[in-house]
Amino acid sequence: MPVEAKIGLLRDRVIVDEREYEVLRGRRGWRAIVDPRGPAGRVRYDGLRDRISIDSVHGVLEIRFRWRHTAFAWRGRMYRVGSMAWNRLTIWDGDRPALEGKMTWSGLRLDIVSQEFREIERELAVGLGLRAMAVATAFVPLG
Repeated sequence: MPVEAKIGLLRDRVIVDEREYEVLRGRRGWRAIVDPRGPAGRVRYDGLRDRISIDSVHGVLEIRFRWRHTAFAWRGRMYRVGSMAWNRLTIWDGDRPALEGKMTWSGLRLDIVSQEFREIERELAVGLGLRAMAVATAFVPLG
């Protein structure tokens, strides 16, 4: 089931299984994903430190991106973030892909999300989409 984060100038949204979730913009860059069935998770991308912070009822996650070999821990396992070249994104759990996605003009679409990330898939999609948009705009020529 694909998860798509659409990042816009005025509003953001997440679409999971043709169901749309509103994303509210808060203070200090936090974005809250509104879920009418339960508590909202929130996510923030810090462009200066190049990190994604996720605060959810399922746990807290921080991904600090490095030039190479970016890794993070979630639920006692280590995951490795692959290259974001050619508009593709893969997060590896050892030798198997735990999350695969593609950057779009308006954000990010996750095509494969493993069971470990199902609880925070919307927050991950928004955070990775914000980072993808920041990286893309960094390379846009001015003038």
